[in-house]
Amino acid sequence: MQQKLKRRPFGRTGLMVTELGFGAMNLRMLGSHEEARALVHHVLDQGVNLIDTARAYKGEIAPGVLLESEKIVGEVLRARPAPSEPLVIITKGHAYTIPEFERDLATSLETLGVTGKGNDMKIGDTPIRLVYLIHGISTERWAEAVSSGVLDRLQAAKREGVVHFLGFSSHYHFAKEIQEAIDTGVFDVTELPYNVFNRVLGEDGALDLLRYAHEHGMGVINMKAFDGNGMVPIWKNIQELVSFDYSAMLRFCLSNPYISTVDAGARYTAEYDLDVATALRPDVMTPAERDALKTEAGKIAGEMHNICRSCMHCTEKFECPQGVDFAHILSAFARYTVLDRLGKDTSGYAAQYEEFEIDAEACIECGACLPWCEYRIDIPKLLKQAHAAAKG
Repeated sequence: MQQKLKRRPFGRTGLMVTELGFGAMNLRMLGSHEEARALVHHVLDQGVNLIDTARAYKGEIAPGVLLESEKIVGEVLRARPAPSEPLVIITKGHAYTIPEFERDLATSLETLGVTGKGNDMKIGDTPIRLVYLIHGISTERWAEAVSSGVLDRLQAAKREGVVHFLGFSSHYHFAKEIQEAIDTGVFDVTELPYNVFNRVLGEDGALDLLRYAHEHGMGVINMKAFDGNGMVPIWKNIQELVSFDYSAMLRFCLSNPYISTVDAGARYTAEYDLDVATALRPDVMTPAERDALKTEAGKIAGEMHNICRSCMHCTEKFECPQGVDFAHILSAFARYTVLDRLGKDTSGYAAQYEEFEIDAEACIECGACLPWCEYRIDIPKLLKQAHAAAKG
């Protein structure tokens, strides 16, 4: 008999969600639609009842071939028999103004294949509870959302049964905006980054915002449990410096009592199976074990300072006017930087850099990209360094 994933209350929504969810952002990094659908089917076969996607989670997987996360999720659900309970679907849009919200939500509903409203909402034969998040609030975006009237429009959509619950996502540098968003009382759910390497929105912050959201009755989705997409190749180079593994990182997040669900964004079924095995462990990481892991993580946390995390959020709403593929250049440069800091072989970087059609030297330092980096790295400055490292 298959062991069931444990469930936790999802704030004031009244829903119970599996403490391990599925982050569908990385589907756009797979090689085919078939591979993506197979992964989502596998996740659901493990008993997971929460899938996190977004309007912007899409990418070209081959010349002229677009893979959209929402579309894949919808296709999978329409191919499955009706489950015994509703599935929780999280989707997000850059809904900082009323027109943006109405456009993004309409597109998401169509792409997912949603029918009905309220308790009759379905995708295929699967009943769903739809949670709509404002994607990635920052200082500028939150100010725009507050002034545009979109918060009232969001609440109207909830009353109309077009969405069931409202939320927002944000990142490390925006504690003030996160607290203000919680204080509005508009949102039922928040999605925030937290991991053993960076706990600034948790217990290390001036205000523990995970706890604050929890105490305000919100469901808390933990993203970036492994410190971002770019940690996968980087981790291979730094793991020898510490005594813990991915499983310990996940257990660390699962042991935080203010988190409702951890957003695991695996690319392969074997990766997700390891996450499931970890979540199924009966033992919970103790406070002493958490403290020891924090100390151990501190040994290498500095190696990840001021580097690109390869999250690709910057490309979701912005394209460099000069055609510089800054996101992938800085992703390659991040791996070079970590290898260099550790005194390891960096000889492959120059050849990798030469593969870019337009190199970093084409950057005119206009700064238009800067507001789109969730980690607030200085993109033009790092591009200069990336070019120098490749040509030097």
